[in-house]
Amino acid sequence: MPQFGFVGPAYQAANPAQDNQLCINWFVESDPNEPNPQAPFLNAAEAKTALGLLGAPGLIALNTAYSGEARGSWTLPGGTAAIMVVGSNVLKVVATSKGSATVTFLGSMLSVSGHVSIRDNGSGHVAVLVDGANLYTVNTSTWAFTTSTDPAFLQATNVAEIDGWFIFNQPGTQKFYTSPNYWNGSTAFDGSYFALADNWPDNLVTLIENNRELWLLGEAHCEPWYNAGGANFPFSRIEGAMIQVGCAAKHSVARTGHSLIWLARSERGGFGVIQTEGYRYNTISTPAIAYALNQYSTVSDAIGYVYSEEGHEFYVLTLPTADVTWVYDLSTGLWHQRASFDPVSGLFHRQRANCHCSLAGMQVVGDYTNGRIYWQTRTAYADDQYPLVALRRASHVWDKADRNRVNHSRLQLEFFPGVGLLTGQGSDPQAMLRWSDDGGQTWGNEHFASIGKIGETKNRAIWRRLGSSRDRVYEVRVSDPVKRDIVGASLQAAPTGA
Repeated sequence: MPQFGFVGPAYQAANPAQDNQLCINWFVESDPNEPNPQAPFLNAAEAKTALGLLGAPGLIALNTAYSGEARGSWTLPGGTAAIMVVGSNVLKVVATSKGSATVTFLGSMLSVSGHVSIRDNGSGHVAVLVDGANLYTVNTSTWAFTTSTDPAFLQATNVAEIDGWFIFNQPGTQKFYTSPNYWNGSTAFDGSYFALADNWPDNLVTLIENNRELWLLGEAHCEPWYNAGGANFPFSRIEGAMIQVGCAAKHSVARTGHSLIWLARSERGGFGVIQTEGYRYNTISTPAIAYALNQYSTVSDAIGYVYSEEGHEFYVLTLPTADVTWVYDLSTGLWHQRASFDPVSGLFHRQRANCHCSLAGMQVVGDYTNGRIYWQTRTAYADDQYPLVALRRASHVWDKADRNRVNHSRLQLEFFPGVGLLTGQGSDPQAMLRWSDDGGQTWGNEHFASIGKIGETKNRAIWRRLGSSRDRVYEVRVSDPVKRDIVGASLQAAPTGA
């Protein structure tokens, strides 16, 4: 029985008749021990299949005491404590064990919504927070919270920290600025400590530190600076290192290893996602991702972060207005979607995570609607009190030689079997299959097959007598709160000659 190319990334082309693949709450796992297509049976060093699908992580609530939008988070030195903002509440989150944390209220911000940027200066025991209009400090030794009234603070949407210097952008200008000896929140700002990102006549969108370099991202260009120890201003431009591409969303920038990723804007038009390589960049968004980005009415509110789990490193890009979350897997170079699911409307929405930090081995995220703080983990198969629905729409199945009708006699999906729960929903977990015979424009009814009750470790999910079509697209959905990893699929199908 031939292996069916069911496993794959999200790729919805501009023309869906060419490619209309969805991959929601699943991501591709690549095995380096690829099978030998010339050998009829597995050898000792071969994987059963080169590619599989792993279920995206679910959410377990760590704290439900605060309401509003989770707006920002930052892990402090030591890795067991973090600062998180929910609504107007500034919180200290301390991991007590894997799967549990204590949350302490520190103070109130003057704003209740919008992204908050946070940095600390390590041994200086100061963390600063900016929300666009205001500056706040937390003394991480005493946990005292202060709202700054210093008139020299020129507003900022982002803050970076290098060698003890906190650096801010002044929104709507080319200016970025800092202040000498601003270690404990009590030293007044010195308004003369500023410079301009003026290698190009565009405004500065955001800034971020990377490898002790300060990257200044403008509307149409970006330029790295470094701490040169200057007497009048500590930072100097790295000459000849300007990148001629801009930033389309100030909170989309994230670090990964030695590089940066962000939602970019080209002076030639259009949006895409890029990753730096030294002082150059590579476009990592596919034409399908670029097409999707350019259909959205608003991309400037995008939020990006990077996290690692089980050998995969993910760049997560959420676009709130578009109500969608795209994820790039740096280990495979493939894209998929993360989504929350509304069981009342039956619709997918952007994922619930609105900010992220790594805390004592946990991926900790905050909810964009209800302020809940979660442990995000692949050992959870629901989004807290909401279902976690995974959906995979495969590529077209058609007769490539003559475009004749194809008779489909049997489809088998190989799940990790026997994962059913003892009682309740998921005791007999189901995979729901439907298909389209016009390339994905209209769809038939769902057909169910068991993934396997508890202990049924030899179970196979099989659908038979599937009819015929000239152009078929299969779609599978899993909503039961169980492990839903897929090894692969096989399809028994043959052209009819007509």
